[in-house]
Amino acid sequence: MLTRDEIPRAETYSISTGIESSAGNAPPVCTADGRSITLPLNGTESVWDVLDAHGITLPLGCASGHCGSCTVLLDDVPVPACIVPHAEARGRDIATTATASEDALVTAMMEHGAVQCGFCSPGIVVTLSWFIREAAAEGRVVTVDEVQDALTGHLCRCTGYAAVVSAAVAASNGFSGNGQGIDGAGTTA
Repeated sequence: MLTRDEIPRAETYSISTGIESSAGNAPPVCTADGRSITLPLNGTESVWDVLDAHGITLPLGCASGHCGSCTVLLDDVPVPACIVPHAEARGRDIATTATASEDALVTAMMEHGAVQCGFCSPGIVVTLSWFIREAAAEGRVVTVDEVQDALTGHLCRCTGYAAVVSAAVAASNGFSGNGQGIDGAGTTA
């Protein structure tokens, strides 16, 4: 997950004028779960605020980017929606758990008892689905250590993470992103 300092900055954002649109006076937009979303012309709303205003519900835990519950993919990179300024979403694609989750991971999490209260689950599912797809694109299976590293920035007070890690490794073992399985050695079967 990226920290606030690592998030690329929009080129045309300025405090005095808000967001300048390259299409004249047309309002800035982004795509969220395949749906066009109009962004505010100015203000300090986060991506979470904008999604919520458009009826796309995400958990809001810490509201400071530390718990990971509101993680979304912004142009296929996991970010905490609560601290990403809405200006950063201009012209970009946002995917929430509704479109970013891998069924194999969700199933494995249920089978491994990796979901308890469920508050942190959407962010964890977004991040681990992204991570499993990235590994599959490289033709490999994720390891326990890699999953633990990928979960940095996600707080879960219920599971203790062991079941989440086991579920992610199990899901990765059967997923390649192209309909083929991956064997235990990490090669396409």
